[in-house]
Amino acid sequence: MAGLGEKVSTTTTAPMITPWSLSSIFNGISEYRKKLNLPNPGTFEGLHKEVKATFLTNHLFDGGRADLTKVLSQHLQVTHSFSMGSTISPPMYNFGAAFIGINSFLHGTIDTEGNLTARMNYAWNANNVTKLQAHISPSPGHSMLQLEQDYQGTDYSINCKTINPSPVENTGIFILSYFQSVTQKIALGVENVYQKPTPDIEETTRSLVAKYTGTDCIATLQWQEIGALQASYYQKISEKVDFGTELQILVASGRREAVCTVGGKFDFRAATFRGQIDTTGRISSVIEQKIAPGFSFIITGDIEHMKSTARFGVGIQLEA
Repeated sequence: MAGLGEKVSTTTTAPMITPWSLSSIFNGISEYRKKLNLPNPGTFEGLHKEVKATFLTNHLFDGGRADLTKVLSQHLQVTHSFSMGSTISPPMYNFGAAFIGINSFLHGTIDTEGNLTARMNYAWNANNVTKLQAHISPSPGHSMLQLEQDYQGTDYSINCKTINPSPVENTGIFILSYFQSVTQKIALGVENVYQKPTPDIEETTRSLVAKYTGTDCIATLQWQEIGALQASYYQKISEKVDFGTELQILVASGRREAVCTVGGKFDFRAATFRGQIDTTGRISSVIEQKIAPGFSFIITGDIEHMKSTARFGVGIQLEA
């Protein structure tokens, strides 16, 4: 009991409230994402990979062609490629060598025109890969250097890329992309491209993408600020039949163009057939017949009705 004349203190101590730190918030978000168990969406660059596999982009040629591959060891192989009779390129010989290591991949080619191409991949771990591509050409303005860093997270992917960077001239192309799964089947992404061809000129463009992955189908949509829209759909009919279709629309600078392409891939017991047709009247096909283990015979055909042109090619692939 306080005596007379003594002051009674009425000050009370407020309970201490500790705010969440940034690390606690980050850990909470990470735990929530783990509970969602979202899949990795793949790379931004490989958005249309499944559809492109049904097309003939990397399989079509004309004239005669022969590819001879020799496996020297478990990690090293060399390739000799011959081509002649083409209507769009001169006769050429190409020598290539590839080294496949545990964490690294090296590949280089050189042809009779003096064009040298090199590619290197190094995996720092299962998720982090550094890539380098270089092309040296005797023709002025055709040489190229590309540096790339690719990171694959649990439910996202990040890619940083630069093409022909020159700190001295302050020029180059710089690309940054991010791809994130938002549900088990839907992923969204964005890509920013910064171009500086000269010190006085610079341009920035952005692309937005969406991807839907079903049980046996994949649908993608990509929009670019320049006025381009690209949509694709891939359908796996069976273990040996794949179909893909792609629609490209360009509305920019007074131009209004659209091209739709449909392609199919059929795997038989000893052969693979690819066919492709588009709205410009172009029809293409490639058939690869496996004659024996390590030996294939290839026939290609390409007809453009609007231009009244046709190309035809035959080739062999031998691996020893």
